[in-house]
Amino acid sequence: MYKIRPTLPAETGRIDRPALAGINFEDVFAITPSPLLILNRDLVIVYANAAYLTTTGCALSEIQDRYVFEAFPETEDRVSLFMSAFRQALDGTTNTLTTEPYAIPVDGGGMREVVWTCTHAPLRNADGEVEFVMQNALDITEKHRSELENRVLIRELGHRVKNSLATMQAITRMSLIDTKSIAEAREDLLARMHAMSEVQNLLVDRSWRGSRIDAILVNALVPFGYVQDGPCRIHLDGPPAAVSAKQAQALSMALHELATNAAKYGALSNDDGTVHVTWTLSDTESGHLALTWREAGGPTVLEPTRKGFGTTMLTRILAQEINGEIAMDYRTDGLVCTMEGWLEHRT
Repeated sequence: MYKIRPTLPAETGRIDRPALAGINFEDVFAITPSPLLILNRDLVIVYANAAYLTTTGCALSEIQDRYVFEAFPETEDRVSLFMSAFRQALDGTTNTLTTEPYAIPVDGGGMREVVWTCTHAPLRNADGEVEFVMQNALDITEKHRSELENRVLIRELGHRVKNSLATMQAITRMSLIDTKSIAEAREDLLARMHAMSEVQNLLVDRSWRGSRIDAILVNALVPFGYVQDGPCRIHLDGPPAAVSAKQAQALSMALHELATNAAKYGALSNDDGTVHVTWTLSDTESGHLALTWREAGGPTVLEPTRKGFGTTMLTRILAQEINGEIAMDYRTDGLVCTMEGWLEHRT
């Protein structure tokens, strides 16, 4: 629960003329859209307006002349909190408190949880003595829910930013180690940063709820000539399959490395080579994914003499993220890379 906060009483000094004749303030009170409740010094309900009665699902006859905590039973802690707020108002101090979610009945049966901001103001008689307390209850449920969601999103954003920075640091370090010149390092690093940025955009569009394999493939391979609705040398074939944000990032970066290698040395380095990417999802093996990258028609393939960044990205980082295995088969007629693992989210 939140603490009671003293608030400044309403400034009435500008009301320097008597009320206009003909205005019935009982009617004004009754139709005011904010839920209002009036208690006497014994905390007995004297009156409530239509908005209050609608909100609580009561008729005035059901609660009038009843002790407030008899009409609306509360837990011991909440009774203590509201009692303190009422007593402060009876002592002349206007105050506001915010409640924890509170269940109230709804039309047609059932209950719904509401969070209130309740302001308690003293009402004085002609002698200046506090005779009543008016409670103005403001429903802030949606605002409260939105604030909670924003806190979660901010924490999640902080977590994502830290992870992204750590990933970029690792990519930068490995790019500098993996290349032979500053010019090569600059070119490779900028390309990898662009690939990382593109997958971030893809994930942001889905509020970081992950993505789909087909979307990840398209996103990663468009820079290398993939055309979704037209003829091209890159072919994709597989069923819908959803992946987590972490898996999406790792898979996207791995595909970027495969495509970069194909553009420099493999099937996409000439005018005739092709790349076929196929994948299957087993419904009987808890989301088991099998994906194959197959090149054909490119220059004769020679197995590299050392492991570069791309191989490390595939065989270590991606394999860890999908809890599976990656195999690189350097066939003379084209590289074949097979990936097997398990998805964290499924369609």
